[in-house]
Amino acid sequence: MKLSRLAPTALLFASLLLSSAQADEYQDAVSKAFPGFHILGPAEIGLDKDEMDRDVYAQVKDRPGLIVGRFNSDALADFAALIRGSKLMHIPEDKANRVTALDYYQGYLVVCLGRAQGGYACTKMKTDPMRILKPHHEYLMKIPPGRESCTSIQKYKAPKPKRNPNLGGEWSGGREDPGEITFDTDAIGLRGSGGVVYVSQPRGMYIECGTSG
Repeated sequence: MKLSRLAPTALLFASLLLSSAQADEYQDAVSKAFPGFHILGPAEIGLDKDEMDRDVYAQVKDRPGLIVGRFNSDALADFAALIRGSKLMHIPEDKANRVTALDYYQGYLVVCLGRAQGGYACTKMKTDPMRILKPHHEYLMKIPPGRESCTSIQKYKAPKPKRNPNLGGEWSGGREDPGEITFDTDAIGLRGSGGVVYVSQPRGMYIECGTSG
């Protein structure tokens, strides 16, 4: 009888240990690729539970800065993460130019693709750093294979440079209808004010699909 009462506790403890080990695996990959950076945890990302879809909130609340899936065409597990550095940046107030004081950290959205020999190959999605506030109001969610309506579409090779005059405003390749893309792998969803969906393409290319939500 005592054993049956202890079993759920033991299972919970084992689950927590497995979750912690997985988190360490992803953080280890980030630390190796981007020294001094860490994956944003739940306490660093402000989720508005009352404004979010209930199912979406349940999906992202435990790991809003990390998603695991298959983000390219191979069968290996990959992950994407919101990461930030440890140095606090400060913009001083400038009333004359209507600049409000701001404290933030530099961060990035990164994708780490699994390698056949083990470990991950990590890449920033963009060269320019994000401003990571406390709390940060963007989060990640895994988008399953399907179709997405886009308000804007670009195709580029990651990491996306600050300026690239060779890239047009829209991607017109393939057989997609204007304003929509379809994909048969998991995609990376960056949500917050508006949203962006990143879909992996061959040779390190990505489609960046701007969305309304």
